[in-house]
Amino acid sequence: MGWRAGLLALALAGCSDEQPAPAPSPTPQAAPKPTPAPIDVGALAPGELPAPELAGVALASGRWHTGKGYARFVDAGGTGAFALRCDSARRQLVFLRSGTADGGTMLRIVTGMAAASYPVVASGRRVEARASIDDRFLAALQKVKGPIGVSLGEGPVLAVPADPAIAAVIRACRGR
Repeated sequence: MGWRAGLLALALAGCSDEQPAPAPSPTPQAAPKPTPAPIDVGALAPGELPAPELAGVALASGRWHTGKGYARFVDAGGTGAFALRCDSARRQLVFLRSGTADGGTMLRIVTGMAAASYPVVASGRRVEARASIDDRFLAALQKVKGPIGVSLGEGPVLAVPADPAIAAVIRACRGR
């Protein structure tokens, strides 16, 4: 009879109005954190830093022209695409880039050794940015051997080759 009582209790339990407890909802999984891509430091020369702004950017064809207190890169089409000149009265180096920009736009200059951004002022069909002749970035710009990337705001990067004329203008502007 004991087994009949157990069977009867089991049958009655199945007829209960009580609702089963809801199944627990799955706990949300945190999105996996992206892992940074490794940098191939073997491809960098001693003292060089990764410069993703220059990755895959072709060097502009053209050449540097120099004069007293300036160096200017002229592209293959004859346009003065980028230049630097000394403003000795203000003790500043002036960077000039062809193009136009809105207020608040920055001129960004990138090398494999350093990078810097300077606010620009529109000057016709070009913009200019100024750096104090004592700006630490200029020391790195003097020593650059690889490409130099120049961009206005989020615009495309103009990659120009390094040239000894750049160091000569900075050195002369500093009076050394």
